[in-house]
Amino acid sequence: MTTLVDNVSTRIDAVVPALKDRIEGIADLAALIAAGALPQREVAAFVVPVGFDDRGGESATSVHTQVLEESIAVILCVKALGDAKARRALPTIEQLTGAVIAAVAGWAPDDVAGVFRVVRGRLLSAEKGLVLYQLDFALLDQLRIVL
Repeated sequence: MTTLVDNVSTRIDAVVPALKDRIEGIADLAALIAAGALPQREVAAFVVPVGFDDRGGESATSVHTQVLEESIAVILCVKALGDAKARRALPTIEQLTGAVIAAVAGWAPDDVAGVFRVVRGRLLSAEKGLVLYQLDFALLDQLRIVL
């Protein structure tokens, strides 16, 4: 089964040349954090699940439907070694942010009802030679259960 994270990773890999073969998942990010290490590449991205929220639903005879908003995050990583204020990394972050937004916003995998929208972008960190910027995307989908 292909997950939403897999679908988004594949989409970014195919559409954003600067991130081709540079996209990893939550386990890879957790391992780097645990080791206190930096990504091996100058530019990398991690696509991670954020979770989902209820957006309403109803039950009728033998059927329950519910709208869910599922969110994912794309964490962009740009090395800034020797650049204490990370000034050289900022144009790269801006370019990657624009490219990832263009690749994901308005798009959806074939098996969901809605399309992704950009929810927010935030600078997470600019220290120890690494700039981290998080983009959050969400899409509405419908859960349908026959009771």
